[in-house]
Amino acid sequence: MGRIREFFWRSAFFPRKLSFTREGKIVVLISIGLGIAAVNTGNNLLYMVFGLSLALIIISGILSEANLRGLECQPLKSRRMVARRQTPVALKVVCRRKRFPAFSIEAWPLFDDPGMTVEPARFLELRPGRDGTAACSMGFPHRGEFELRGMVLSTAFPFSFFRKSVVVPAPASVLVHPAIHPVESEAASLARSGEDEHRPVAGRGLEFFGVRDYREGDNPRHILHRQSASRQSQVVREFEDMGSRSLSVLLVNATSGGSGGAGPVEDAVEEAASLAVHYLEAGEQVGLVTGSGSVTPGSGPAQSERILDCLATLPVLLTDVPGLREIARRVRPPDDGARVVWVTARDDGGSVG
Repeated sequence: MGRIREFFWRSAFFPRKLSFTREGKIVVLISIGLGIAAVNTGNNLLYMVFGLSLALIIISGILSEANLRGLECQPLKSRRMVARRQTPVALKVVCRRKRFPAFSIEAWPLFDDPGMTVEPARFLELRPGRDGTAACSMGFPHRGEFELRGMVLSTAFPFSFFRKSVVVPAPASVLVHPAIHPVESEAASLARSGEDEHRPVAGRGLEFFGVRDYREGDNPRHILHRQSASRQSQVVREFEDMGSRSLSVLLVNATSGGSGGAGPVEDAVEEAASLAVHYLEAGEQVGLVTGSGSVTPGSGPAQSERILDCLATLPVLLTDVPGLREIARRVRPPDDGARVVWVTARDDGGSVG
């Protein structure tokens, strides 16, 4: 039944998706029973009740179809989610009709992955020419890129005998970031050993860096009068900038295919994402190096998004022990003296070393 239902929902041959509710099953069973009981009885009352029940079913189908006409669901605006977290997303439904309102409408996005959970957005009434906004809750079972097939508009109006739905095509993809966990103090202390030091760029330090032409707003105390006397313009001294070295998260996204399969690598990916977000929120410059690519060091929310986007689609490399060692050799720290946090996949999950 699951495969038939999945084919029914994903097939374009059926423009309307119809399913029975609990009340609808009872009404259909009663109608069938009345039809069988009325055969060769000559009881007009039974025929009348049987015809009334069939009329209710037909009227329910006609009104539910009319209730879905002229409705439009806007596509998803948020294209980034987090794995294993119910995320509320605002959905907007527009009623294009000119006269009659729409009642009891539900809307939700339809994805190809059957493992995700969706709580639809509900609209009690949509007036003609108006729109409504409600929250839809979505939960993704794992990280990755999920294909969106379309937006579903559904209704059980008027009698809740059936639920009629229509899929509005809206092909898109949603990037699901790995889950973020609180960073343990033991792991966090590994990257806290670096203090502020001189960097080979101009800044507001104390060590002499060089000289340049005077600019409006410079401190007059830094003017070099002897060198300025031999030039047509004044010059000032510059100082080296003070700051800490960047932090690089080194992730070995490979496993030798033990009893845990790809699970330890997935745990390591979540550990790397949690560490990167933790230090970026602390104001650090963080970069990422993996066996399948890297992200240059940076800071701020944009850098967090770049790292999480990379980790969302990072492949799990299944190899033998020699291949695993070769991949680990490729995961090298940068040559700028950055602090390093290692994250590797083991049978007991991701570990930092």
